[in-house]
Amino acid sequence: MIKLFTRLVSTQSRSIINVQQFNIMCSTKTNECINMYKAFAQTPALQSARINADQSIISVWSQRNIEKGKTTKFMKNHVLKQDGKFCDFFPCDISDEVISTISPSEKLRAVVRDMENGKGNIQYLEIWEAGSLMQSIDLTNLDLHGKVYADGEFASFEFSPSENKLLFVAERKVDKATAINLRPKDKEGDGFRSMEYEQDWGEQLVGKVYPMLVIYDLQKDKFELLDAIPRDVSIAQPIWGSDDRSIFGMAYSNKPRKLGLIYCTNRTSSIFSLDLVNEEYKELPLPGKSVKSPRISPDGGKLVWLQRNDGGAHNDCMSLVQAKLPLAGDNTDITVIIDVVEKEVKIAEGKSFYGFYTPKLPTRCWTQDGRIAVNTNQKNTVNSYLVNLESKEITEMEYTNGSQLVLDVRGTKLLMNRRSFFQRDELVSINLNDCSVTQVVASKRLQNSENYMWEYLELEQENGDEIRDFTAIYLGPKSAESKIPLIVWPHGGPHSAYANNLFLEGCFFLSQGYGMVLINYRGSIGAGAASVKFLLGRVGRSDVDDCVLATKTVLNRYPYLDEKRVALVGGSHGGFLVTHLSGQYPDMFHAVVARNPVIDIASMSITSDIPDWCYVESGMEYTQVGEIDEDILLKMRKCSPIMHVHKVKAPTLLQIGTKDLRVPPSQGIEYHHRLRSNNIITKLNLYDDNHPLGTVPNEMDNIISTAMWLSEHLNKA
Repeated sequence: MIKLFTRLVSTQSRSIINVQQFNIMCSTKTNECINMYKAFAQTPALQSARINADQSIISVWSQRNIEKGKTTKFMKNHVLKQDGKFCDFFPCDISDEVISTISPSEKLRAVVRDMENGKGNIQYLEIWEAGSLMQSIDLTNLDLHGKVYADGEFASFEFSPSENKLLFVAERKVDKATAINLRPKDKEGDGFRSMEYEQDWGEQLVGKVYPMLVIYDLQKDKFELLDAIPRDVSIAQPIWGSDDRSIFGMAYSNKPRKLGLIYCTNRTSSIFSLDLVNEEYKELPLPGKSVKSPRISPDGGKLVWLQRNDGGAHNDCMSLVQAKLPLAGDNTDITVIIDVVEKEVKIAEGKSFYGFYTPKLPTRCWTQDGRIAVNTNQKNTVNSYLVNLESKEITEMEYTNGSQLVLDVRGTKLLMNRRSFFQRDELVSINLNDCSVTQVVASKRLQNSENYMWEYLELEQENGDEIRDFTAIYLGPKSAESKIPLIVWPHGGPHSAYANNLFLEGCFFLSQGYGMVLINYRGSIGAGAASVKFLLGRVGRSDVDDCVLATKTVLNRYPYLDEKRVALVGGSHGGFLVTHLSGQYPDMFHAVVARNPVIDIASMSITSDIPDWCYVESGMEYTQVGEIDEDILLKMRKCSPIMHVHKVKAPTLLQIGTKDLRVPPSQGIEYHHRLRSNNIITKLNLYDDNHPLGTVPNEMDNIISTAMWLSEHLNKA
């Protein structure tokens, strides 16, 4: 009998599916899965919000647009009525806006807009005044610099205090490559063309090589490229001082090499000041430090930022630091307001606090009485706090039904985003004078959420480890008439954490009848710096042990979970863990889905944009100086999942991004080949995407593929 194969091809992914699998995918259940995904994909996510002087509010939201295959971004205006309630108007699509800002007086709005034409992508700078377009400039045609930055690592977009100037970050224009011609009469463009290698800043920052400061003078209609900054420095997150004469920000060194920045708070950096009148650039001497998110006080007398030691874990606990202005040029005026928390400290009202892990302060973070608003992970939630810079007192803005983030501060008013596993983003306004809460945008709960539950689990290993406790979250039905399958889902990083937020995959798999255990193993953020550091040198062991304990705990705690239908799902370091678990515990798990998993740390150490991660997580100091130490490579290999691939039994689906610079596709491809060589059922889907597989078509494909893989292979278990 001849086996028939059907090839499904799209511009986003490639996979080969046999007739049986094709029929499954075309079944009624598959259509129900697709429709369910589409329903959840319509959920808008709150990105930012701002309180205006007249107490009206502007909010910006994003939503997946499946038909376009892109994310739609839209803006809403909310007006406070006489009865104290807010009403809002129809949203305005702002998807083509790259970055925008409103001037201090709120008389001007600046926008950088991306537009497509027959020649490609064009960027325009627009200045709006009193409801009309004041200025529109074709930045691409002007050709003074490259693309304007809008990322979370480097970007800034600010009017000066006088509102006469606009500050932003753009790619420095570089000379084009030249060709070496064989003959003098060769036509232009002939010959051998080469280009000097220039390293960019890695995963999701491709093409960002030399960020530079640009000022647009609105009165003179003139651009100024600030060349006072050394060429071996990459500036980031610049802000205006108290007048138009000074700029502050972060400075990264480009030497000896650039290491990937996305998800990494450990890169050596400092605070810089730039005197525009004297063209004088200075850096604070902060040796061995990494800084983030500088913010200037409303009176111009203080500069605060987040700071930690450089190197080490890629997302560790940070301190809140303050310096008086003008900067002294040394460390004499720098004060640590809130230091790194090793395990736990008590704050106002006797609450437990585990330190700051956020890499970013709200853009407007100062209350009228001079306190700072900060958001950060705390075990299983994201919490918001107010910090008194004088007394150093920390006050939690309590919210018990999930997570809460401060989005904007104006005087005594705070705008907050409240969310949970079962609750869409809710925008509320809080008055600090009387702690009253006004709902701006009401939340909508997940359909049938009354049938589901979450439970925070405090777990502890019974051994002699210095750090033994960690947490997990059970998410699933409250009860079931028959046994239901369980998904074991460790997070990536490894130094990140699950928090009580609505997320599409969780909603989707709840609707499909799964229970889930989300594991914040030792090494996760939000539980003290000591827990973060504990994992270094123990990857593949202690994190694996924690996943096993969490799995056994929920199977014992919720008797309706089926121990014969336990699946593993995870991406990045989560993929590292699920491939470890399926190899080390082959009889415990019955189906695996791994997205861009770390498989062999040794080989990844020379292909990733963050090779230091491979050293640090394996328990060693990163260096490229001197002779290569073979023992280091061997240690990396021994703590990798590839050491256990020959023991795997569970059918394994691999979802791999061909443009992934963080965990290169060769990792998953090699694992796929080894599984096939050992006669294990496996499938590899390739996506034209980077590490998160985050584009709308790819996200839809990998979630539906995951659902179908688990449905097929767990039902065989």
